[in-house]
Amino acid sequence: MLTFIDKEIKDLELEVGAGETLTLRLAAFEFFSTANILIKVQNGGVFDGAFADFSPDGGKFNLRVELLGEGAKATWHYAGISNGDAQKVVDTSASHLARNTSADIAQYGITMDQSRLTFIGTSHIHQGMKGSATSQKEKIIVFDKGAVGKCSPILKIDENDVSASHSAIVGKLSDEHLFYMLSRGIELDTAKRLLTLGYLKPVLAYYEGELSDRILAKIEGGF
Repeated sequence: MLTFIDKEIKDLELEVGAGETLTLRLAAFEFFSTANILIKVQNGGVFDGAFADFSPDGGKFNLRVELLGEGAKATWHYAGISNGDAQKVVDTSASHLARNTSADIAQYGITMDQSRLTFIGTSHIHQGMKGSATSQKEKIIVFDKGAVGKCSPILKIDENDVSASHSAIVGKLSDEHLFYMLSRGIELDTAKRLLTLGYLKPVLAYYEGELSDRILAKIEGGF
Protein backbone atom coordinates (compact mmCIF):
# COMPACT_ATOMS: atom_id res chain seq x y z
CA MET A 1 0.00 0.00 0.00
CA LEU A 2 1.19 3.51 -0.84
CA THR A 3 -0.01 6.34 1.42
CA PHE A 4 0.61 10.05 0.83
CA ILE A 5 -0.57 12.88 3.08
CA ASP A 6 -0.76 16.63 2.37
CA LYS A 7 2.48 17.87 0.75
CA GLU A 8 3.54 14.30 0.02
CA ILE A 9 0.87 14.23 -2.71
CA LYS A 10 2.81 15.12 -5.87
CA ASP A 11 3.02 14.21 -9.53
CA LEU A 12 3.32 10.43 -9.89
CA GLU A 13 3.50 7.80 -12.60
CA LEU A 14 2.93 4.27 -11.33
CA GLU A 15 2.59 0.94 -13.10
CA VAL A 16 0.66 -2.08 -11.90
CA GLY A 17 2.29 -5.23 -13.28
CA ALA A 18 0.47 -8.27 -14.63
CA GLY A 19 -1.55 -9.91 -11.87
CA GLU A 20 -0.41 -7.37 -9.27
CA THR A 21 -2.47 -5.07 -7.02
CA LEU A 22 -1.66 -1.45 -6.23
CA THR A 23 -3.44 0.20 -3.31
CA LEU A 24 -3.10 4.00 -3.18
CA ARG A 25 -4.38 6.09 -0.28
CA LEU A 26 -4.30 9.90 -0.33
CA ALA A 27 -5.35 12.23 2.48
CA ALA A 28 -5.30 16.02 2.61
CA PHE A 29 -5.84 17.90 5.86
CA GLU A 30 -3.71 21.07 5.57
CA PHE A 31 -2.80 21.31 1.86
CA PHE A 32 -4.62 20.60 -1.40
CA SER A 33 -1.82 19.48 -3.66
CA THR A 34 -2.16 20.33 -7.32
CA ALA A 35 -0.93 17.03 -8.70
CA ASN A 36 -1.08 14.87 -11.81
CA ILE A 37 -1.11 11.12 -11.21
CA LEU A 38 -0.93 8.50 -13.98
CA ILE A 39 -1.65 4.85 -13.24
CA LYS A 40 -0.92 2.17 -15.87
CA VAL A 41 -2.50 -1.23 -15.27
CA GLN A 42 -1.30 -4.34 -17.11
CA ASN A 43 -2.97 -7.74 -17.69
CA GLY A 44 -5.06 -8.82 -14.71
CA GLY A 45 -3.69 -6.00 -12.57
CA VAL A 46 -5.83 -4.17 -10.03
CA PHE A 47 -5.64 -0.52 -8.98
CA ASP A 48 -7.56 0.49 -5.84
CA GLY A 49 -7.37 4.19 -4.97
CA ALA A 50 -9.01 6.59 -2.52
CA PHE A 51 -8.63 10.28 -1.64
CA ALA A 52 -10.00 11.81 1.58
CA ASP A 53 -9.76 15.56 1.04
CA PHE A 54 -10.46 17.99 3.88
CA SER A 55 -7.89 20.65 3.02
CA PRO A 56 -8.74 24.37 3.14
CA ASP A 57 -6.92 25.19 -0.11
CA GLY A 58 -7.98 25.24 -3.74
CA GLY A 59 -6.33 23.72 -6.78
CA LYS A 60 -6.65 20.98 -9.37
CA PHE A 61 -6.08 17.28 -8.80
CA ASN A 62 -5.80 15.06 -11.87
CA LEU A 63 -5.91 11.26 -11.88
CA ARG A 64 -5.62 9.32 -15.12
CA VAL A 65 -5.89 5.53 -15.23
CA GLU A 66 -4.87 3.58 -18.33
CA LEU A 67 -6.15 -0.01 -18.44
CA LEU A 68 -3.57 -1.49 -20.79
CA GLY A 69 -3.92 -5.24 -20.31
CA GLU A 70 -6.83 -7.64 -20.63
CA GLY A 71 -8.74 -8.05 -17.38
CA ALA A 72 -7.21 -4.93 -15.78
CA LYS A 73 -9.40 -3.31 -13.11
CA ALA A 74 -9.55 0.06 -11.37
CA THR A 75 -11.61 1.49 -8.52
CA TRP A 76 -11.49 5.05 -7.19
CA HIS A 77 -13.31 6.76 -4.30
CA TYR A 78 -13.05 10.48 -3.51
CA ALA A 79 -14.73 12.15 -0.54
CA GLY A 80 -14.09 15.74 0.46
CA ILE A 81 -15.24 19.09 1.76
CA SER A 82 -14.63 22.47 0.12
CA ASN A 83 -15.14 25.55 2.29
CA GLY A 84 -14.12 29.18 2.70
CA ASP A 85 -13.36 30.56 -0.75
CA ALA A 86 -11.50 27.49 -2.03
CA GLN A 87 -11.81 26.57 -5.70
CA LYS A 88 -11.26 22.83 -6.13
CA VAL A 89 -11.28 20.76 -9.31
CA VAL A 90 -11.03 16.97 -9.23
CA ASP A 91 -10.43 15.49 -12.69
CA THR A 92 -10.59 11.68 -12.84
CA SER A 93 -10.43 9.71 -16.09
CA ALA A 94 -10.17 6.06 -17.11
CA SER A 95 -9.10 4.78 -20.53
CA HIS A 96 -10.01 1.22 -21.50
CA LEU A 97 -7.25 0.15 -23.88
CA ALA A 98 -7.71 -3.63 -23.60
CA ARG A 99 -10.59 -6.10 -23.58
CA ASN A 100 -12.55 -7.13 -20.48
CA THR A 101 -11.32 -4.20 -18.40
CA SER A 102 -13.35 -2.44 -15.71
CA ALA A 103 -13.32 0.91 -13.95
CA ASP A 104 -15.55 2.15 -11.13
CA ILE A 105 -15.24 5.84 -10.16
CA ALA A 106 -17.21 7.27 -7.20
CA GLN A 107 -16.80 10.87 -6.03
CA TYR A 108 -18.72 12.61 -3.24
CA GLY A 109 -18.26 16.15 -1.99
CA ILE A 110 -19.70 18.95 0.10
CA THR A 111 -19.25 22.62 -0.75
CA MET A 112 -19.86 25.42 1.76
CA ASP A 113 -19.43 29.17 2.34
CA GLN A 114 -18.23 30.79 -0.92
CA SER A 115 -16.31 27.79 -2.20
CA ARG A 116 -16.56 25.88 -5.46
CA LEU A 117 -16.12 22.16 -6.06
CA THR A 118 -16.02 20.65 -9.54
CA PHE A 119 -15.87 17.01 -10.58
CA ILE A 120 -14.86 16.30 -14.18
CA GLY A 121 -13.44 13.34 -16.04
CA THR A 122 -13.88 11.00 -18.96
CA SER A 123 -14.40 7.25 -19.09
CA HIS A 124 -13.33 6.10 -22.54
CA ILE A 125 -13.82 2.60 -23.90
CA HIS A 126 -11.83 2.43 -27.13
CA GLN A 127 -12.89 0.59 -30.25
CA GLY A 128 -12.45 -3.16 -30.08
CA MET A 129 -12.26 -3.32 -26.27
CA LYS A 130 -15.17 -5.76 -25.96
CA GLY A 131 -16.43 -6.96 -22.60
CA SER A 132 -15.30 -3.82 -20.78
CA ALA A 133 -17.34 -2.05 -18.10
CA THR A 134 -17.05 1.51 -16.85
CA SER A 135 -19.05 3.62 -14.40
CA GLN A 136 -18.92 7.08 -12.84
CA LYS A 137 -20.94 8.26 -9.83
CA GLU A 138 -20.62 11.89 -8.77
CA LYS A 139 -22.59 13.76 -6.12
CA ILE A 140 -22.11 17.15 -4.46
CA ILE A 141 -24.16 18.60 -1.63
CA VAL A 142 -24.30 22.41 -1.54
CA PHE A 143 -24.61 23.73 2.03
CA ASP A 144 -24.73 27.51 1.51
CA LYS A 145 -26.21 29.93 -1.03
CA GLY A 146 -22.80 31.27 -2.02
CA ALA A 147 -21.32 27.82 -2.66
CA VAL A 148 -21.17 26.16 -6.07
CA GLY A 149 -20.98 22.49 -7.03
CA LYS A 150 -20.56 21.13 -10.55
CA CYS A 151 -20.42 17.55 -11.86
CA SER A 152 -19.46 16.88 -15.49
CA PRO A 153 -18.81 13.18 -16.11
CA ILE A 154 -18.25 12.18 -19.75
CA LEU A 155 -18.61 8.77 -21.39
CA LYS A 156 -16.84 8.07 -24.68
CA ILE A 157 -17.89 4.66 -25.93
CA ASP A 158 -16.45 3.39 -29.23
CA GLU A 159 -17.56 -0.24 -28.88
CA ASN A 160 -20.98 -1.92 -28.63
CA ASP A 161 -20.32 -5.02 -26.53
CA VAL A 162 -19.66 -3.13 -23.28
CA SER A 163 -21.34 -1.79 -20.12
CA ALA A 164 -21.21 1.94 -19.36
CA SER A 165 -23.07 4.20 -16.93
CA HIS A 166 -22.74 7.53 -15.19
CA SER A 167 -24.70 9.68 -12.74
CA ALA A 168 -24.27 13.25 -11.57
CA ILE A 169 -26.22 14.97 -8.79
CA VAL A 170 -25.81 18.44 -7.31
CA GLY A 171 -28.22 19.57 -4.61
CA LYS A 172 -28.74 20.70 -1.04
CA LEU A 173 -29.26 18.62 2.08
CA SER A 174 -32.67 16.96 2.18
CA ASP A 175 -35.21 19.31 3.79
CA GLU A 176 -37.23 16.25 4.80
CA HIS A 177 -34.29 14.72 6.66
CA LEU A 178 -33.44 18.01 8.36
CA PHE A 179 -37.07 18.58 9.39
CA TYR A 180 -37.30 15.09 10.86
CA MET A 181 -34.15 15.59 12.95
CA LEU A 182 -35.18 19.10 14.08
CA SER A 183 -38.61 17.76 15.08
CA ARG A 184 -36.80 15.33 17.39
CA GLY A 185 -35.10 18.19 19.21
CA ILE A 186 -31.75 17.99 17.42
CA GLU A 187 -30.13 21.38 16.82
CA LEU A 188 -29.56 22.47 13.21
CA ASP A 189 -25.74 22.36 13.30
CA THR A 190 -25.81 18.93 14.93
CA ALA A 191 -28.30 17.66 12.35
CA LYS A 192 -26.08 18.89 9.51
CA ARG A 193 -23.05 17.25 11.11
CA LEU A 194 -24.83 13.92 11.45
CA LEU A 195 -26.05 14.00 7.84
CA THR A 196 -22.56 14.93 6.66
CA LEU A 197 -21.10 12.03 8.59
CA GLY A 198 -23.50 9.60 6.95
CA TYR A 199 -22.76 11.02 3.49
CA LEU A 200 -18.95 10.95 3.67
CA LYS A 201 -18.39 8.12 6.15
CA PRO A 202 -18.10 5.35 3.49
CA VAL A 203 -14.60 6.63 2.62
CA LEU A 204 -13.45 5.42 6.06
CA ALA A 205 -13.63 1.85 4.77
CA TYR A 206 -10.48 2.60 2.74
CA TYR A 207 -8.41 3.75 5.73
CA GLU A 208 -7.37 2.35 9.08
CA GLY A 209 -5.72 3.25 12.38
CA GLU A 210 -4.72 6.80 13.22
CA LEU A 211 -5.36 8.02 9.68
CA SER A 212 -8.95 6.78 9.84
CA ASP A 213 -9.39 8.61 13.17
CA ARG A 214 -8.10 11.87 11.67
CA ILE A 215 -10.48 11.59 8.73
CA LEU A 216 -13.44 10.89 11.01
CA ALA A 217 -12.58 13.95 13.11
CA LYS A 218 -12.50 16.09 9.97
CA ILE A 219 -15.84 14.77 8.74
CA GLU A 220 -17.49 15.42 12.10
CA GLY A 221 -16.04 18.92 12.38
CA GLY A 222 -16.16 19.76 8.70
CA PHE A 223 -18.37 22.82 8.97
